[in-house]
Amino acid sequence: MFGKRRLDNRGTVTIFAAVAFTLLIGFAGLVTEYGSAVLAREDTQRVADLAAYSGALAYNTAGTTAALDTAVDRIATLNGIAIGDMAASVGTSPSGDGNTAVEVTVTTQVPLALAHVFSTATQLTVTASAYAEIKSSGAGNACVIALNTAGTGVTLSGGTALNAPACAVASNYSVTVPCGTSITTIVVNYDSSSAPSEGCSGIQPPSGKTLSIAKKLTSDPLAGTSPITTPVAHISTVAAMTAPSAPTVTGGNNLNFAYSTGSGTPTALVPAGCSASLSGSTWTVACTGAGPFNFGYINLQGGITVNFTNATSATYNFSGYVCDCGAALHFGGTGTYNMAGGVQTGGGSTTTFAAGTYNIGPSTSNCSYGNYSICNTGSSLTFAGPSTFVLSNGIYNSGGETLTMGSGSTSNSYNIGKNTTGSPTGDAFNLGGGSITTLGNATGSGDLFQVVGMIDVSSGGGSCLTLPAATAHDINGNFSTAGGTTLGAGVYTVNGYVALGANGGGDVTCGGTDVGMNGNGVTFVISAVSTIASGTCSGTAFCLAAGYSNVTLVAPSSGTTEDLVVIGPTSSSNTAGATFAEGASNTSLSGVFYVPYGPVTLSGGSSVGNGTGQCLEVIGSQVTQTGGTTLATTCSGLGGLSTTTSIVLVQ
Repeated sequence: MFGKRRLDNRGTVTIFAAVAFTLLIGFAGLVTEYGSAVLAREDTQRVADLAAYSGALAYNTAGTTAALDTAVDRIATLNGIAIGDMAASVGTSPSGDGNTAVEVTVTTQVPLALAHVFSTATQLTVTASAYAEIKSSGAGNACVIALNTAGTGVTLSGGTALNAPACAVASNYSVTVPCGTSITTIVVNYDSSSAPSEGCSGIQPPSGKTLSIAKKLTSDPLAGTSPITTPVAHISTVAAMTAPSAPTVTGGNNLNFAYSTGSGTPTALVPAGCSASLSGSTWTVACTGAGPFNFGYINLQGGITVNFTNATSATYNFSGYVCDCGAALHFGGTGTYNMAGGVQTGGGSTTTFAAGTYNIGPSTSNCSYGNYSICNTGSSLTFAGPSTFVLSNGIYNSGGETLTMGSGSTSNSYNIGKNTTGSPTGDAFNLGGGSITTLGNATGSGDLFQVVGMIDVSSGGGSCLTLPAATAHDINGNFSTAGGTTLGAGVYTVNGYVALGANGGGDVTCGGTDVGMNGNGVTFVISAVSTIASGTCSGTAFCLAAGYSNVTLVAPSSGTTEDLVVIGPTSSSNTAGATFAEGASNTSLSGVFYVPYGPVTLSGGSSVGNGTGQCLEVIGSQVTQTGGTTLATTCSGLGGLSTTTSIVLVQ
């Protein structure tokens, strides 16, 4: 009996041993797979760090999330990680210094084998995150800079606010923030003999951040750099531009279109190769071949329709004017039109031209006290595109009328001169109140947008002007508007001043959208060789006044003028600056507003800031805010223009 019991004990020990060995094997599996998870965690963190650093480099260089995503995806692919398992975003650095940082989160899976004995899970999720901060130093992190070493520096009064929560406010002279005004920032640099004057603790950091105030001279971060010197050097080329010459055309019979086909009517007077016939109230002038077809002047009696047709591209010469004075005139033939006496419309007329090359001289009769090449006082005048316009004496579009040039095409070219008689003289564009003027884009190879004279919409309250996208917009004259202006992308070199509302006016509903001045991918390069003569805007290079709102200008994201929205005079001999006045509100500027020798002034309750995802930086001789104004920027530095940035892993 006792022997049997001993045998039973031995069996019990065997069972216990089996269980113990199973547990030991399980624990060994857990230890082994925990070690694998630790190694996977370290490897995942390494990839996250590398992706964040690479993404931050790409974002700092290109300034776009697309470049960031491309860099991060490349790191994922190189490390055998699915792109969907890596997420990247741009935000504020967790370091608390207000700089921008790129965060990358990587998620990987570690398969479970031995540990699966104790769990239904087949894999372990491992996650790692990294932040790479884009740091800037020196003047590079200041987004409001007053460069003068005398004068007033940065000055606030009358309930104003300057909000720069992620960058520095710098003045090479004083900083004045009396009670009732405020500066919100992380850094204030000044270089006057006394510290900033702040009543009621007017200089404060944003919530959760600290404030640093230091005596420090701030240098001009853009002086002498190619993004400034290259476009400024182009001003001399624009200043040397002259108006194109009018075409020289002689001969040809004068055609008066009416309801009659009697003696002296177009039937007998059209040039060889053309025929004219009347059916009801419609005249048809059919030309065959390439010409040239020589005409004198063209004149239409009210209430009729005249159609010019030709299946072949041809040359049409007019020694006199082409006047659609209250009828419907349609030129259906493409080709070259040489019009020595201008194009005139009136009396509710509807006039259309096919695509072609239009060389047009001055009108031979009075057009709003001038001699414009195009004088539109009819209801509608349209030139199809692609077309080339060479206009010796500019454009007049009367109040309430519609002018469209280069419609249906992105490859048009414009060489426009100015009115030389009557009053006012010197206008390349003279647009009346309520007019609609649209110029098709000029983005084809060799396309131009050249204007010699003033773009004058100063009396055109309620008007809508759309200028074309073009690589270069060269304007040898001033740019003044009182209506809504839409700017096509490109650089606008203005040998004069830019004024919105200097003589009144305001934003307008154009195409269903409220427009003051809108432009995406634009840079103004302003010589201020002439400045505004009187009023609130007197003496300035750039002015926004008269209660203008809905003004949005966004700098180009690439090219020579990347991140530059306005470049003012860069010579110390020209101190013309910028003014935002008289209730100018809802103004969004993205990019660097650079007038190094001129003051920047906000008054009359104006509001200037940058839109979501955009960045405004203001550099002037001094920055002054009065009368309840607000200047706001969410920048962390000079963006793609900063030369002092570095990338640092911070978490």
